[in-house]
Amino acid sequence: MTNMNTRRLSVLAITMASLMACATADAAPITVPTGLNPGDSYRLAFVTRGTTNAASPNITAYNNFVSIVAGTVPELVSLGTTWKVIGSTSSDKARDNTNTDPGAAVGVPIYSLNDTLLANNNADLWDGSLANALNYDENGTIHSTNPFTGTAQAGAATSAPLGAATGSATTGQSTSAISTWVDTGIDIPLGVYRSFYALSGVLRVVPEPGTFTLVTFGLWSLSLGAWRRRG
Repeated sequence: MTNMNTRRLSVLAITMASLMACATADAAPITVPTGLNPGDSYRLAFVTRGTTNAASPNITAYNNFVSIVAGTVPELVSLGTTWKVIGSTSSDKARDNTNTDPGAAVGVPIYSLNDTLLANNNADLWDGSLANALNYDENGTIHSTNPFTGTAQAGAATSAPLGAATGSATTGQSTSAISTWVDTGIDIPLGVYRSFYALSGVLRVVPEPGTFTLVTFGLWSLSLGAWRRRG
């Protein structure tokens, strides 16, 4: 074997080792829940570390805010999905804004960014409790806070929605897995800066190339190079 080929094989070995190391490294945030299979659909949710006020009566303002927050995290950007606020104004219910109305669609499982299940489907999201608290932020780190929601247990607006004329909006509790996750019954002045909940569009698990495939491709590339040199 020539020195050139030896060097190429050494480079290939280093590259494969790096790829394998990356494949086994823990990711934060976790964007593909464990236990799902290729082709499975799911959604992701987080509570924003960033804050803004609840002064606007327009739901678009909050959808834009959570989208901007998600846009600061490369792992979330790479998903190519949309993000909507789990919040209600006087004219837009949270369950409609997020397409989670059980009466319109069954929905798919929803996960937090720490690989924990929040709800099995749309009905489960709005039945008064979660499987786990929605207390992980866009970076996959725990964040205990009381976000603005303007939303009641079943996904409709409370008497104090976002941008309410009364001057206050309902808050949730990110550490809670009961109905207070979305409605603590405590209303906060609209001008105060708070976190918000964000929900992704529907995502689908795609198969990743296995180690064997990567190694085979690498060896094929070397063989092709050698064949071209002989030609």
